[in-house]
Amino acid sequence: MSAKEGASPPAKSEDLEELKNLFAVVSEGKRAWEATFDAILDPVLVVTRDYRIARANLAAADSAGLKVRELIGKPCYEIFAKEKAPCPGCPMRESLANGRPRRERLSPYNDQRAFVVGSFPIRDYDGKGGSLAVVQYQDVSAIRKLEAQLLQSEKMAALGLFASGIAHDINNPLAGVLAFAQLAMQGLAPETQLYQDLKEIESSALRCKKILEDLLEMSRPSGRAEKSPVDLGALIERVLPNLKVQYQEQDYRLDLALKPLTPVEVCPSKFEQVFTNILTNAFQALKPGGAVRVSAHEDDKSVVIEVEDDGEGISEENLKNIFDPYFTTKRQRGGSGLGLPICYNIIREHGGQIEVSSRVNEGSVFRIRVPKGDKG
Repeated sequence: MSAKEGASPPAKSEDLEELKNLFAVVSEGKRAWEATFDAILDPVLVVTRDYRIARANLAAADSAGLKVRELIGKPCYEIFAKEKAPCPGCPMRESLANGRPRRERLSPYNDQRAFVVGSFPIRDYDGKGGSLAVVQYQDVSAIRKLEAQLLQSEKMAALGLFASGIAHDINNPLAGVLAFAQLAMQGLAPETQLYQDLKEIESSALRCKKILEDLLEMSRPSGRAEKSPVDLGALIERVLPNLKVQYQEQDYRLDLALKPLTPVEVCPSKFEQVFTNILTNAFQALKPGGAVRVSAHEDDKSVVIEVEDDGEGISEENLKNIFDPYFTTKRQRGGSGLGLPICYNIIREHGGQIEVSSRVNEGSVFRIRVPKGDKG
């Protein structure tokens, strides 16, 4: 048998053309799929059963701060949540087990980002559930903040309505108690037991009066107060002398990084109250030798004040409640739980925001953002 007889017949030109067309269709399909995958604004991954990333779009890479090729083969929980184990509530395992799509809202990550995660199993050719899932991350951090702000606003509105309704009725008898206690003290020697008892009545009545005033402060819109252009850095320096006198026996360090700021339209007396309350909290949280740092900066839209301490910090559980009226961890030190809610109310009524980040035994940062150009 000759070599010529054993050779394969030459490919026909029509077959080569068909192969070229098929290759072009496959290439175009791959290119279109990749372009579609990368056009999705939400982070999207193809993840294996053991949580390893097999494919990732550009949005996923941007969210992780890495390049796409750096994500491949890495555990998704390590990349996005910075955790060493799968995220609690992750829908992927159950989704792959039953072959049905599933969506869950995960707890906020350590960097405070919150996601709704959807898992969509990729079926094998036989129609059964496979070992891959498309995982989509929808960032709901902004929505979560708006929900928290709305809930807080509702709480404050309800408290304001309650406070304005009862304050007048309580103030009248309270004023009588205070007046008669002070009247009875006249002519008594300060060292007598009766004088001391009356003094305690007066002190308690004044404390009740202050609580009522704070409640009314929250029910009274700040918009009615007269506003003027104010340099918030200069306003902080105005309240510091009184605080320095109040905490002069305390061992602490005060670091200021203030500079002239663009004036913003606020009610000066109310923002003096805001800074006094927040700085008081910072001083009270300090351990001996601790530090309070106050800094200021601005961008195109806002002036930002940060008050940071390296004190006892706030637990994650308590952090969710610090702006709730009457919530306080300092009851034994005379805390009423109204200082921060008042601050929240004043800042929100000026169109601003107040944010808090904290770690137990490491300290807290209060960040106040006030918009520029608010003419009230």
